[in-house]
Amino acid sequence: MIATHFERRRNVRYQCHKKVLLIQPSGIHHIRDISFGGLSFRCPRDMIFTDQWPLEIMIAGSLLRVIRVPVRLVREQTDGAVSPVLSPSKAVGVEYLALEENTRPLLARLISYLQQTTECSSCR
Repeated sequence: MIATHFERRRNVRYQCHKKVLLIQPSGIHHIRDISFGGLSFRCPRDMIFTDQWPLEIMIAGSLLRVIRVPVRLVREQTDGAVSPVLSPSKAVGVEYLALEENTRPLLARLISYLQQTTECSSCR
């Protein structure tokens, strides 16, 4: 039996609007998708990450922020094609580490907002 995308993933991913941002020491990036287990984003190809670091998730124009989210790098995928117009980039995936007790409800509110305004990216 072949596993479906729901069986392979423990957490459903939700695509993010352009206004859902990731803030970290090396810069600000648009979050591509997010779940209760982690998130993914695009960044310049030459950006280097440590094994673990804290980040902040926010919705621009909103007071909703999830701060001091410890994450661990799980995936880096560099784009193969080079564009004369766009800077070389890569997709980065991170998983959350031990979330603080007050961080979980904020993350749940943010994901609930995305559930209401976007669709599941795993369902495509």
